[in-house]
Amino acid sequence: MAHAEARRPILPPGSPRRVIPRWAGPLVATGVLLAVAVAFGGAYWDGFKVRRELGVMAQERNTLRKQIAQLREEIRLLNTPEYIERMAREQLGLIRPGEIAVILVRPTPRPTPAPR
Repeated sequence: MAHAEARRPILPPGSPRRVIPRWAGPLVATGVLLAVAVAFGGAYWDGFKVRRELGVMAQERNTLRKQIAQLREEIRLLNTPEYIERMAREQLGLIRPGEIAVILVRPTPRPTPAPR
């Protein structure tokens, strides 16, 4: 019993005793945690979105670098006479003087009669 009496605050005689309910402490702690979560949760979410966008942009950058390398190679090839001649023959069907152009035509398949 001496132990329980030692924990009681010593109040002057006639002073009203203030009683704090047991649920007040956990309620205050929950409120503080909620306030901290709201304060820092928004900043964390913004950082998450920025990191996600950074990943997307890094992929776009790599794709663009590959395209740039392909275009530079095509520019290099376009400056060579062999490539120009090949493109003229393939795309435009041009031939040199004295050459004979051969055009292969595939036969069209016969239409199949409709079943009766």
